[in-house]
Amino acid sequence: MSMSMTMGFSAPMKLKANAVMNYNEQHHHALDASKVFGEGYLYAQGTKPAEVQAVEAAGEYCRGATAYVNMEPEDCNNDNTSLSAFIKAGITRVVIGIRNPLQHLRGNAIQALRSEGLQVDVLGEDIRGVSMEDALKSCLVVNAPLLYRSAFQVPFSVLKYAMTLDGKIATSSGHSLWISNEKSRSRVFELRGRSDVVIVGGNTVRKDNPRLTPRNGGVHLPTRIVMSQTLDLPEVANLWDVRDVPTIVVTQRGARRSFQKFLASKGVEVVEFDIFNPKRVAEYLYDRGYLSVLWECGGTLSASAILSGVIHKVHAFVAPKIIGGRNAPSPVGELGMVEMTQALELSDVSYEQIESDVLISGYVQPIPDLTQSTIDPTLSLKIIGGRNKP
Repeated sequence: MSMSMTMGFSAPMKLKANAVMNYNEQHHHALDASKVFGEGYLYAQGTKPAEVQAVEAAGEYCRGATAYVNMEPEDCNNDNTSLSAFIKAGITRVVIGIRNPLQHLRGNAIQALRSEGLQVDVLGEDIRGVSMEDALKSCLVVNAPLLYRSAFQVPFSVLKYAMTLDGKIATSSGHSLWISNEKSRSRVFELRGRSDVVIVGGNTVRKDNPRLTPRNGGVHLPTRIVMSQTLDLPEVANLWDVRDVPTIVVTQRGARRSFQKFLASKGVEVVEFDIFNPKRVAEYLYDRGYLSVLWECGGTLSASAILSGVIHKVHAFVAPKIIGGRNAPSPVGELGMVEMTQALELSDVSYEQIESDVLISGYVQPIPDLTQSTIDPTLSLKIIGGRNKP
């Protein structure tokens, strides 16, 4: 089942992380039963379904084979492309990691496949055991963006920052290039490439003039969003170049009308809010169909996003550097906590050494299990060498 723990990208609205593992049971005497004959993943909305890719890759070996998918197929409302691929190819068994978290789709594909005579086993229901529980947990992690989106009606939101060993994201003068090493920065590009949206605040635009592009050769370019209540922003900024990547500026209604016109002349979309806070912005992004958001903002906006309850996971890159400074900013601003008992404690924490840096990742809010499975929630995550993919 571990072969099906592969990330897929599909936005807006959906993430389908279905790598498919096939092995041939009919010819097991001549073949290694654990051999993978075909696999696939859906990396963009509108592309060929992962199930179809796997069937095409496996070819004649599909007959009598078992297909492994980490989430129940969801295209059973119209043309049944994925289900038909399994049926026509002669696959006899399908092992599903989790049921579809969307209520109107949950169980539909399972019922359809069983009605065609295929054996369908769902982890935690038809297949049990400690190893299967771990596999089921992994499926929840891979599909976490869709699960969070379905549960909370906001996109899956990840807060990312780099800080020194003494908890600073810049010097007292505001200089921050570079805290983390080159490999860590490459990892950030990967995180951007796996996100639909990257959010920064106005202070980041003024001080860092970022581009917020993956710059890793990937084909996916996330929408860039600037949150600024007053629109106190420079006229010259890399984010106003929208030839390759769109930028949206979200602001308080009525803020600097003249600057709004300037942004519009550059091709930047401006969205005004009567009530302007991270929660309202996240709800707006949900309504637009976005699935995952990477917050790369400073301490003030990070604190506001955490207090608004829209941050689900944190990636903290820690560099072995000390800069000190009473006025040097920290990654998270004031949260109003006065005792350690009030501290937010992350769950399912993982640690990864990236040359001299350490990446600490964990969940602020546990992954919601909307699949009606019987998983034991006390089990810890054990996936991909300790590195969690969102």
